[in-house]
Amino acid sequence: MANKFINTQFNLNTTNAKSVYTCPAETVALVKSIQCFNLSSGTVSVSAAITDASDTTTYSFSKRAMGATTTTDLVTGLKVFEESDVLKLTATGASFITGTIAILEQDRT
Repeated sequence: MANKFINTQFNLNTTNAKSVYTCPAETVALVKSIQCFNLSSGTVSVSAAITDASDTTTYSFSKRAMGATTTTDLVTGLKVFEESDVLKLTATGASFITGTIAILEQDRT
């Protein structure tokens, strides 16, 4: 079982839910943080959800209203993702929210 720390960046360039991370096959992932920055001059809300691959249901777990040029972390504690689970982010304004996700992936082979 190998551990691998990774990060992935995102730009929410749509107001639709955007898939920003999919847990690889044979892997468990611990999402440590989802750091978001609001580039706009107004308030933008951003929310996070996980699509559970085992039952194809999407569950929301965080929502923040972000003031102009502020930063927030959407994760409280750790979030556990299993094989093929998908992290989706949604913003109320397009092209205003950017950020990075810190992840620890553990290979189960």
